[in-house]
Amino acid sequence: MDIKNINQANMDIKKNNPVKKNVWIKRSVFIASAFVFIAWQFSQPSSDVAVARSELRMATVQNSDLPFTISGFGKLISKHKRLLTAPTVATVEEILVLAGTQVTADTVIMTLRNPDLLLQVNNAEMELARHHASLRELKINQKSDYLAHQAILVQIKADLAAADLKVEAQSGLALKGIVSSLDFKRSKLSATQWAERLDIEQQRLMYLRSAHQEKIVVQKEFAKQLDANLALKRSLQAGLVIHADIEGVLQSMPVTLGQSVAAGEQLALVASNKSMIARLQIPQGESQDIAIGHEAEINTRSGLVRGVVNRIDPIITNGSVLIDIDITGVLPANARPELKVEGKIEIGTLNNALYLAHPAGVKANSSQQLFTLLVNQQTATLRTMNFGRVIGNNIELLSGADEGEQFIVSDTSSWLQNQTLTIID
Repeated sequence: MDIKNINQANMDIKKNNPVKKNVWIKRSVFIASAFVFIAWQFSQPSSDVAVARSELRMATVQNSDLPFTISGFGKLISKHKRLLTAPTVATVEEILVLAGTQVTADTVIMTLRNPDLLLQVNNAEMELARHHASLRELKINQKSDYLAHQAILVQIKADLAAADLKVEAQSGLALKGIVSSLDFKRSKLSATQWAERLDIEQQRLMYLRSAHQEKIVVQKEFAKQLDANLALKRSLQAGLVIHADIEGVLQSMPVTLGQSVAAGEQLALVASNKSMIARLQIPQGESQDIAIGHEAEINTRSGLVRGVVNRIDPIITNGSVLIDIDITGVLPANARPELKVEGKIEIGTLNNALYLAHPAGVKANSSQQLFTLLVNQQTATLRTMNFGRVIGNNIELLSGADEGEQFIVSDTSSWLQNQTLTIID
């Protein structure tokens, strides 16, 4: 090959290189644009999602008078409870009944032991017995003293009578001069002295009787104190046997066998199952429509029982208000304290109300979106609706729907990014 041909070939190669380079650039730009478009397509929400009809729950908008009820969950609580406490310092010696057991008033729940209390009872009995013996001795001594003074009084009366007879006998003799005037005066003085002594001894005897009676009263009062002290000790001793005191259920027992307890420490709690209330938790927003006297229906899972609202707790706890329902009907056989129940409080009737079965995730007094079925029953479109109060299993419609329209009320939260749904039979 000559030099001329070589140069010509080199010139052809230089001309072809720019063409190939432009082709590769165009291809790269096209491929990159395609990837960007595909990624954008995947990032955009689908305008139409197909869902099987069997996976959906439908509801129709209704217009009628709707009984307005508010539902809540809670438990039965006994109206009457008895807190059993230790009467004195003691040790739990025996436990006969466990928590949850049905008890009567005479049921022995546990027994306590206190050796010191037994010794105190014995000492109190002995002290009272000694005092009664002393009282009997006092009465005997008083009787003896009283008889001795009566004997003295009898003797004085006899001496006074003798003195009076002597004065009477000497009065005539003194006038005749047989008895000297001095002896007669001495006789009259002696009679006067015996009369005065008689008066003093009679007063003394009356005072003695009064003093004796007062001593007896004092000693009897002291005996009453000793008797009361003994009764207290015996009562404390009897209190070591812990009875239920009321008929019901042993609700709790926070002590164990062998435990030492202080005076007044809680031993057990007994709740009556004869008279109970239902305590329901109602959301704060719904509780505003509830008033004292509203009737209610309580479901104990084995029966329904009627009741009346008798208390609304003014304190809001975790967004809920406690409502107490006074049970007016006969409680079912399974009713017991702490039993979980469901209740419906009857507020009244909403006249000409527009409502729908409560959709999943929709809250009362809110504005949310639901899918409504079109006439063809194969397509559902998203619509914003305003909701009012939750009434049982329904919710009030304020705007956004008309009677007869159908909505999907099952959970559609994963499809809210789409404007339409296609329903497949």
